[in-house]
Amino acid sequence: MEILWKTFTWILSLVMASSEFHSDYRLSYSSQEEFLTYLEHYQLTIPIRVDQNGAFLSFTVKNDKHSRRRRSMDPIDPQQAVSKLFFKLSAYGKHFHLNLTLNTDFVSKHFTVEYWGKDGPQWKHDFLDNCHYTGYLQDQRSTTKVALSNCVGLHGVIATEDEEYFIEPLKNTTEDSKHFSYENGHPHVIYKKSTLQQRHLYDHSHCGVSDLLRSGKPWWLNDTSAFPSSLPINGTHIHQRQKRSVSIERFVETLVVADKMMVGYHGRKDIEHYILSVMNIVAKLYRDSSLGNVVNIIVARLIVLTEDQPNLEINHHADKSLDSFCKWQKSILSHQSDGNTIPENGIAHHDNAVLITRYDICTYKNKPCGTLGLASVAGMCEPERSCSINEDIGLGSAFTIAHEIGHNFGMNHDGIGNSCGTKGHEAAKLMAAHITANTNPFSWSACSRDYITSFLDSGRGTCLDNEPPKRDFLYPAVAPGQVYDADEQCRFQYGATSRQCKYGEVCRELWCLSKSNRCVTNSIPAAEGTLCQTGNIEKGWCYQGDCVPFGTWPQSIDGGWGPWSLWGECSRTCGGGVSSSLRHCDSPAPSGGGKYCLGERKRYRSCNTDPCPLGARDFREKQCADFDNMPFRGKYYNWKPYTGGGVKPCALNCLAEGYNFYTERSPAVIDGTQCNADSLDICINGECKHVGCDNILGSDAREDRCRVCGGDGSTCDAIEGFFNDSLPRGGYMEVVQIPRGSVHIEVKEVAMSKNYIALKSEGDDYYINGAWTIDWPRKFDVAGTAFHYKRPTDEPESLEALGPTSENLIVMVLLQEQNLGIRYKFNVPITRTGSGDNEVGFTWNHQPWSECSATCAGGVQRQEVVCKRLDDNSIVQNNYCDPDSKPPENQRTCNTEPCPPEWFIGDWLECSKTCDGGMRTRAVLCIRKIGPSEEETLDYSGCLTHRPIEKEPCNNQSCPPQWVALDWSECTPKCGPGFKHRIVLCKSSDLSKTFPATQCSEESKPPVRIRCSLGRCPPPRWVAGDWGQCSAQCGLGQQMRTVQCLSYTGQASSDCPETSRPPSMQQCESKCDSTPISSTEECKDVNKVAYCPLVLKFKFCSRAYFRQMCCKTCQGH
Repeated sequence: MEILWKTFTWILSLVMASSEFHSDYRLSYSSQEEFLTYLEHYQLTIPIRVDQNGAFLSFTVKNDKHSRRRRSMDPIDPQQAVSKLFFKLSAYGKHFHLNLTLNTDFVSKHFTVEYWGKDGPQWKHDFLDNCHYTGYLQDQRSTTKVALSNCVGLHGVIATEDEEYFIEPLKNTTEDSKHFSYENGHPHVIYKKSTLQQRHLYDHSHCGVSDLLRSGKPWWLNDTSAFPSSLPINGTHIHQRQKRSVSIERFVETLVVADKMMVGYHGRKDIEHYILSVMNIVAKLYRDSSLGNVVNIIVARLIVLTEDQPNLEINHHADKSLDSFCKWQKSILSHQSDGNTIPENGIAHHDNAVLITRYDICTYKNKPCGTLGLASVAGMCEPERSCSINEDIGLGSAFTIAHEIGHNFGMNHDGIGNSCGTKGHEAAKLMAAHITANTNPFSWSACSRDYITSFLDSGRGTCLDNEPPKRDFLYPAVAPGQVYDADEQCRFQYGATSRQCKYGEVCRELWCLSKSNRCVTNSIPAAEGTLCQTGNIEKGWCYQGDCVPFGTWPQSIDGGWGPWSLWGECSRTCGGGVSSSLRHCDSPAPSGGGKYCLGERKRYRSCNTDPCPLGARDFREKQCADFDNMPFRGKYYNWKPYTGGGVKPCALNCLAEGYNFYTERSPAVIDGTQCNADSLDICINGECKHVGCDNILGSDAREDRCRVCGGDGSTCDAIEGFFNDSLPRGGYMEVVQIPRGSVHIEVKEVAMSKNYIALKSEGDDYYINGAWTIDWPRKFDVAGTAFHYKRPTDEPESLEALGPTSENLIVMVLLQEQNLGIRYKFNVPITRTGSGDNEVGFTWNHQPWSECSATCAGGVQRQEVVCKRLDDNSIVQNNYCDPDSKPPENQRTCNTEPCPPEWFIGDWLECSKTCDGGMRTRAVLCIRKIGPSEEETLDYSGCLTHRPIEKEPCNNQSCPPQWVALDWSECTPKCGPGFKHRIVLCKSSDLSKTFPATQCSEESKPPVRIRCSLGRCPPPRWVAGDWGQCSAQCGLGQQMRTVQCLSYTGQASSDCPETSRPPSMQQCESKCDSTPISSTEECKDVNKVAYCPLVLKFKFCSRAYFRQMCCKTCQGH
């Protein structure tokens, strides 16, 4: 708990560092008043400053000691700030006695950034007040925590055992909330965290972060439901009206860094020449016309690291090394912006940084693997993301570097989220995920061309528009393949003993001997100019993957624009739409290294500008209603356009009727949708484009004071007045009558009061604040125009409308107290002969300063130059003033304090599995914008809102059934040619179910039988059976047995040699019984054996068996 609290304490202190940012919990609202309406409950309290014992000291709770310091100074002097403070306040029936201690670690820990170089200078932020405290409730140190800032009143959190309370000063209680001083104290708002969660976080949880509506976010925080799609890199982008897609020349000033392993491998003597040779290839790849844009890669600076740097960690882990390098190179860029040690002549500045290393890098682990490069997608022109890490593999590293810079330009891999490189479409090119023999790394796919064009047309590449000084490195004039032959290129990749081993298609793939003496390739072609030979070319050299005659290059042809296409269909049928026209760089198409076309590639024009019929549905309202039948977070809503502030005008933000939330249903409205209700400007490709009062896109035509397009202000008269009559309270009183056709109506109280402005018709029908009922401030559609009724808590009440009005109106006032005065002015139409041009003069004037283009981290204010009438100072069209005397537009910086921390959410990486549930990851960082084009990364604890998830399940659908093969059987027969068999089943992906074979693809079914052999079979052989019984029971006899010729399979055969046949019969002898025959038994031949005479003849009577069988015959013998 202690660690968590310290983390939260630091978060709160960090948020309160900016005086413009007072509460992260109300950034979604235009005012504190609006925020409070969304709380279920809150209370007001007046804190007081007390001593340790609780004795009253003062009602002043604001820090009056401006102990501002540079962060490069020594630690805070305790005398500069009050190190110990005590406050008391009461709320929710409880008394809080706060014991606070100055947080001295706040500045030094979180607001310093070290620059490049082991002993180089350190860069720090500007001054900050010492007004950030932490502590506890008196006598409750172990169970309570407090973190408060008293920069402009008490602002922070009080955590007790039971509840957490947020406190902040009540704003708008005085004209200057930063300099309040009350005799009886300053009111503060206090509310419970539980109240905040129930209404604010839950109802808006779909937004992801609570401060998504604040302007000034980096474009790469873009999310379809939360974030803006673009942010100007510098102030000039705010007013750039890019109506067309234009091909202009871009310059990528590149910092190239080689680590110490590169120096050790290539040597100090050759390292510079080698790197420039590689970058020369990169530059050439980006000059290829297939890119569809003119991009110049210019080496603005080359840094060779002969030793490890203290703030730069490079190892096998590509992700961590890239993160370290990006921060390190950013510190160099920031160092340059100081202008102290590095001259501001363009040489030291860089738009993109490239690290080349000899480490065998790998994503996600600090071990070697097959990764060659890593870069942030769409990071170009963002100081901490416009960078890449590249493994040196020889001159082929150029393809890796070009590939990674392509990611910086917003390119995805060919075939990932696009059709390039997939079956039936063009082959993958330089942005292929893996280079193979079929990849053409010398050109760009149509998908890559679309990615970079979209990136540049969106305004995210404005840092590349400036052409750098010409004192940059010169590329070698000799083709790299002539400097380093094929053998040398192999040594770069595989070591000193390597050389070329295949000589066929060297221009497509370079094959080299590896350390194991095998011929291998990484599918990267040989360098341009490498010697080659084909059947038709005896001596040639490589050019863009082909072998061409030596010393010749294809003729260079620059591209030319083809004709414009016909205008496309209008985006709207009425109310003002747009149509577009395209042309292509194909007359002729650039070839042989020729340049791509410069100029417009897409143009737009207004169409169907006639008003829509009366009663027609609002165009933006219709777009919101199209989502009524689409579930949002599992529920259906009726959507209406959200017209509040703080959102992108060209995003489709819709309000759920009957609920307290709105969301961005689409990042861009349909082309031709009005940016705002009171403006003719329209949205194109998600960007607001200017439309003149003549309804022409990009026109400079403007309305005069009479709302006449291009007029000189002579068709109306200005009516101004001041109503300060002293009238009785408690009723409606007439202020002024506004005639039909009036324009530019403004009615405003001169001071804040309890009175209310009202508006009614001549027939006494009240439109605003009638019948003693006070309306909420908002827009009212009255008399054919929109009246904006405003009642801020810190300014007088007002009523405004552009007009013209379609009926006579009467402005009333409901008097609740003394009338302090109401000013009004409007212009009424008149009938006048002639234009009136000769009656007045015209002159150029600067308009008041515009609003700051950014709320923090540095924006721009401008004073537009307009043409005005001399008699009433009203604005007219510019052609009434002398163009030669027009003064320049003024410009100044504003809101330079850092922005509050916020989450950077990267794109999801590919899922680890295509089915059966995998995981996907994305980068989540806590960042803070500190300049127009600078951000810094903070600890995760620096962001107050809930940390977005970095990992989530994906592809949870079941995989289709698949073939599963069981083990092979033994080979049969045991010798000679035979077969092995196995069972193949159609199983579920988890192997738990078996399906019919028809549910698995027959084409992918593994074989169920394969040929086999256990060796040559033996020849046939004689096989003898067991001997039978001896034929004689007594004496000599014969035995018989079977003898067969059998093959190795046991089959009968006739191929056994007779000479080796074993006998089938042999003589045998049975032992005779010598026991004499009993005299009592009769001696006779058994059964009158017929062979007894033969027994006697052959003298077998001595054998027991025959003697017994032929007893009578053998008797006496």
